[in-house]
Amino acid sequence: MNKFTRVALPFAIALALSACQENPAETQEDVAEARAEAAEDLGEARSDAADVTAEANQDVNEAWAEGDDVAGAQAEATEDTAEARHEVAVTRAKGALDVAQQRCDALSGQDRDACDAAAKAEYEAAIAVADAELKAAERTADAIDG
Repeated sequence: MNKFTRVALPFAIALALSACQENPAETQEDVAEARAEAAEDLGEARSDAADVTAEANQDVNEAWAEGDDVAGAQAEATEDTAEARHEVAVTRAKGALDVAQQRCDALSGQDRDACDAAAKAEYEAAIAVADAELKAAERTADAIDG
């Protein structure tokens, strides 16, 4: 290795590594943007869930009033609202992951890797809880419908 390469290589590595790490102002801006987007997405998911719940309740009330299969309507309402709640939980988890990953961008090396791993683990745990709650609601709906 010639003398130039031995001198230039460490500087090139340092320059490349510094390009991977954001400055605090950039990180703060990215986190704020991710938070705003997550809040907007969550608001939309909650609104959709409220619409689904209202429609499901209306279907149950109509079945009751018309003497139709109330248990079937209740079972369907249970499934529909559970799916809507699941979508809200998934949207919340995705938003939290995006915000956490933006925070992780302020770090470098092993700290960044650990931060990313923790963010992904929290996301996966939230998704697992949401999935379990959805499955429980599906079992409840099956029990209602008999």
